[in-house]
Amino acid sequence: MTEQNNPYSEYDDSDEGRSTGQRMVVGMAYVPEQAWETPYDAFDGLDRGTLFPSLDKPFLGGGNRW
Repeated sequence: MTEQNNPYSEYDDSDEGRSTGQRMVVGMAYVPEQAWETPYDAFDGLDRGTLFPSLDKPFLGGGNRW
């Protein structure tokens, strides 16, 4: 791809002419790789809210309510 037909050529990383607010990063995510495991069957997964046993974290409710 050459500079002429690059659809992103109008964007650059230069901070010239930008205010501090325009230079701030909106967000950054870190998503660790999940090891493959045998999923639940569709009906159990629907009942539990996930197909993957390692993500099966039951909601116990409660908390500090004043």
